[in-house]
Amino acid sequence: MDRRTFTQAALGALMPSVLRTAHAQQQIKSTSGFPERPIKLVVPYPAGGVVDIVMRAVTEPLSYDLAQRIVIENRPGADGRIGIDAVAKAPADGYTLIAATPILAVGEHLMAEMKGRSREFAGVCAFAAPPSVFVVNSDVPATTLQEFIELARKRPGFYNAANPSTGSTMHLAQELFFENAGIALTNVNYKGQPQSLADLGQGTVHFGLLSQDLALTLIQTGKVRPLAMNMVARTRALPQVPTVAEAGFPDILVRSWYGVAVPVATPLPVRQFLDEQFQRNMKQPAVREKLDAMECEILGLDGAHFDQLIQSEYKRWGALIKTRNIHI
Repeated sequence: MDRRTFTQAALGALMPSVLRTAHAQQQIKSTSGFPERPIKLVVPYPAGGVVDIVMRAVTEPLSYDLAQRIVIENRPGADGRIGIDAVAKAPADGYTLIAATPILAVGEHLMAEMKGRSREFAGVCAFAAPPSVFVVNSDVPATTLQEFIELARKRPGFYNAANPSTGSTMHLAQELFFENAGIALTNVNYKGQPQSLADLGQGTVHFGLLSQDLALTLIQTGKVRPLAMNMVARTRALPQVPTVAEAGFPDILVRSWYGVAVPVATPLPVRQFLDEQFQRNMKQPAVREKLDAMECEILGLDGAHFDQLIQSEYKRWGALIKTRNIHI
C-alpha cells in the first residue's frame, strides 16, 4: 500500500472541540445509546512500549469526549496471542477493542492457534506509523549497515539480534534485512521492545531495530549507534542517520502500523461510530502534537482501508516467514 493510500483518510478540516462533543452525543443516540459503560482497549504488549504509547496518545483525550471512558488494559505474552485471543472471545458489542498491529495480520503464518484469526476481526481505524532505526551496541565496530553486514558475514551466528516479539514489524523487518543481506544472526527473544533496551545498551545484544522514540536515549548516551532509518525520509531527531534506501537497501523498507480493531460481528453502526470518533480525535492539536513528537506518519485509515491493509500484510509476509522458517 503506497503512501498516498496510507494518508488519504487522514485529510480533513479540524472540528472545534465543542462541536465535536455535540456531534459525538448525536452519534451516541443513533447507535442505541452506545457507549453505556466503559470501553476496554486491550494492548497485547507491555506498558511503556511504542504500541502502548501510541494507543494512549490517541485514546486518552477521546475518553473525555465520550459518555464513557476508554480504559487501556495491557495483556502481553505469547507474542501478542494472549491479548488477541481474549478480544476474539469477547462479546462483539464494541466494548472490547484490540490494539491492532502486524501480528494480527501474520499471526496465522506463525501459530496454528491463530489460524483464521485475521478474519475474525474488523478494522476500525489505523492510527499511525512511527519511525524505527537499525542500531548496534557501541562496542560493535560498524557505522553503516554495509559495515555490519561485512562483520556478520565473517562470523556467522556470532552476532545476535533483539527480537521484541516474533511476528512483530520489528522482527519481520530484521528478518527481511538478514535475508537480503545474506547474513545469519541469533535471535534473542523478548516480550516487547522495552525489555530489550537494557541488553542492547550493555552489549549483551549486538543489533536491533527499535522505534525511534525508544532508541533516542540509548543513542544520545552513546550506548548504541544508529546505522539507518527504516523510513522513507530522514527524521528531525536523527537527521544525520541515512534512510535504508540511502544506505543501499531500498527493498528492506518496512512500515510499522498501529490501530484499533474489533470482533468482526460487531454491529456496523458501532464500528462506524468508533471510527468517526477516532478520526476526529486524531485531528485535535493535542493529539497531533503527541504523534508529531514521535515523528509518526499519520495514517487515519477507515475500517475498510484498514481491512485492506491487514489482508495485504498477510499476503506480503507469508513467503518470507516460510523461507526464514519463522515460528513461535
